[in-house]
Amino acid sequence: MASKHIGDKTVCVTGGSGFIGAWIVRLLLDRGYTVHATVKNLYDENETKHLQDLEEHKSQRLRLFQIDLLDYDSIVKTITGVTGVFHLASPCTVDKVHDPEEVLGPAIKGTNNVLVAAKELGVKCVVITSSISAIVPKGGCTETYEDFFMGSVHVKDVALAHLLVYENPSATGRHLCVEAISHYGDFAAKVAELYPEHQFPSIPRDTQPGLLRSKEGAKKLMDLGLQFTSMEQIIKDSVESLKGKGFLS
Repeated sequence: MASKHIGDKTVCVTGGSGFIGAWIVRLLLDRGYTVHATVKNLYDENETKHLQDLEEHKSQRLRLFQIDLLDYDSIVKTITGVTGVFHLASPCTVDKVHDPEEVLGPAIKGTNNVLVAAKELGVKCVVITSSISAIVPKGGCTETYEDFFMGSVHVKDVALAHLLVYENPSATGRHLCVEAISHYGDFAAKVAELYPEHQFPSIPRDTQPGLLRSKEGAKKLMDLGLQFTSMEQIIKDSVESLKGKGFLS
């Protein structure tokens, strides 16, 4: 794979302790990069332990930085000396937000701070992971099961897509990273098929069959060589992970 940063092997991953961020860190380390990974609190083991346990952290090829997206100086300190930035850090909550600025500030102003700092420091490439809020219709989600379509993708594929667009000279612009777009009922039926020993509720049939299904929802990434993990394997890996952590038996 041709790289637009040959020889430039130090990069930063903001939100490096998160679900996607940690996988990006892992893949970058496997490819020989030195990584600056950011966390909100260096003293919170829930954020840091899974990164500190990596061999590369002990050898200093993985360095952890505490960052506040609204503190420009902390961003500058983190990305000084890197040639690429993967920006994933952003507020993520399922709780009710009483003050919108708690989310909008880091998400918008924080991202702008990262971009300004990257330009000021001569960073060659920035890959930004957009918030799901960018594609949720204004007014929120109103679909019912009958007309609810979903995109599925394996977290490893998401991480690999970040590296793919970073290393590929032709991968500019926006990329939709999704293995397929299917009806929620398709997902439920596949789970029931794979695990017949369990009982699953029936999902209402969609009212517009085939209208929004797609197996090439991420054609740009596929053209770059990304081979997506199937929905079946996504489900299997998810179930095994949940079993391994004691959430399923």
